[in-house]
Amino acid sequence: MKHAISTVTAGLLLAATGASAQYQTTAGITQNGTGNQSYVEQHQVTSESNVFVTQTGNGNKVGDPGNQTGGILQRDTNRMTINVTQSGDNNQAAVSQSGGDFDSAAITQSGIGNVAMLRQQNVYESTVRIDQTGGLNVIDAAGDESLAYGFNAHQNGTDNYIGLNRMNSAFGGPRVAQEGTGNRVAAVHAQADYSFLYVTQTGAANEVAASLTNTFSATATIGQNGTGNLALIGVSGLGNDSTTMQTGNGNRATVSQSMNFSRSTITQLGDINTATVTQTGLGAGGGDTPNTAWITQTGDGYSAAITQTGNGNSAGIHQH
Repeated sequence: MKHAISTVTAGLLLAATGASAQYQTTAGITQNGTGNQSYVEQHQVTSESNVFVTQTGNGNKVGDPGNQTGGILQRDTNRMTINVTQSGDNNQAAVSQSGGDFDSAAITQSGIGNVAMLRQQNVYESTVRIDQTGGLNVIDAAGDESLAYGFNAHQNGTDNYIGLNRMNSAFGGPRVAQEGTGNRVAAVHAQADYSFLYVTQTGAANEVAASLTNTFSATATIGQNGTGNLALIGVSGLGNDSTTMQTGNGNRATVSQSMNFSRSTITQLGDINTATVTQTGLGAGGGDTPNTAWITQTGDGYSAAITQTGNGNSAGIHQH
């Protein structure tokens, strides 16, 4: 049984649906300019699946229709919805969803030379939104066996990068916002349930490498404002919380939390400061009272480190 494909206004459209669909499948493409390309495929839709592509400008791409690569590909989908809007020159978007329910992905790009890539496999109740304004920004989000999930990325500037690897995570996800030039975020979100990563970067050449792995009800918050700041964050376990704020230039922060119920806060205001927090072990009473560590540095060239193992620890360093 074939299902109707409606609202094809321009471009190249391919849609294939299976026999068990209960609702009409909709795919629409609108292109205005020169050299635009689009490719859409839908396969074995069992419920609702909607794809809308709008491109305005020159050299925009969603996929390669000739080689049937990239573009929007939905297979074995239930109620998946993808919206791609591109305005400008040389924008590219490649979106793929395979096997899942209640999914949605939206990519909005305005500018020159932006690239957004999203891959989801065996997804369930996953929501993704990507928004890019500027030039030469890249977002690459790969997912495998994702469950209920949320991911939100915003880039405004030039030459910013977000790389995300997410696996088997439920009811949580990263929220990344970049304003400036040459900022980098590399994040791993694996076996991370009810866990959130918040990253905000303003300035130039700031870098974050963050990992939430085997976590439950964990939160990592990172804020960078300045130039050349680096944050290395690794969190695993139950109920851990990490906050890192850097304002200035050339600051470095490293956080490692394992086991359960740890709290850490690093605040650096100035230039070329270094802070390290390492926490392992359960909180007091097996986690009733969390381990706590905080470092605050105001000025230039300070260095501080805290290492805690065991129960009921508390530490604080203030340098100014």
